[in-house]
Amino acid sequence: MKPYFFASVLVAFSASAVADTVFNYDGFYARMKKSEKVEFSDITLAFVLQKAGTSEACSVDKALITTDISEAPLTIAGNGELMLPFDLMLNAQKALIVLKQPEGADACDLNFKLRSKMPVPQQATVAELRKLQAQFDALLDSLAGWGKYWLPEVSGLTVHFASEVVAQSSDAALSQQLQCEQNRCRIFLPASLSDKATIQFSKVPDHATPLLQQP
Repeated sequence: MKPYFFASVLVAFSASAVADTVFNYDGFYARMKKSEKVEFSDITLAFVLQKAGTSEACSVDKALITTDISEAPLTIAGNGELMLPFDLMLNAQKALIVLKQPEGADACDLNFKLRSKMPVPQQATVAELRKLQAQFDALLDSLAGWGKYWLPEVSGLTVHFASEVVAQSSDAALSQQLQCEQNRCRIFLPASLSDKATIQFSKVPDHATPLLQQP
């Protein structure tokens, strides 16, 4: 299997420790600096705190971003996503991200993933989906640096929903590239598909993530 380090754990820490867990902000800022470019306006880089070895959000009482002269709270969404500011001054001031967890909480992993900024339309064209696909592919290459030559290509999108979903298309070729199960649909986007072909979802999508080509 080709290496894909974006799917791996960036940082792992023990939540059972009494001491606070601290991360340097500059590593996050460097990645956000690439993802905030105008050519990636439809996607974002999300930082997610999860219970070690699972996809469940981990337990954190409080998250802060601090410098020698300031301290501000950070928001953690229900899915464990840590909301970070993109701030040149915080980077210059060597800011720290501080996580405070309850005693005895499960250990957590800190991962990052790419996702769309806005929900995918409930009726989406192949052209709209390909726009996201191209941005995901380009940003992954940018984040990987020289490692981009070993990354699998983004072959389509995975569209996520809040609950179980079905989808359909009047285009026979597109229907063959569509796989839905439970609360997600995988959509492969080969060059042979018409940009005008459309997919109709039974529910409004939440967000999309890149679908990687299998080795």
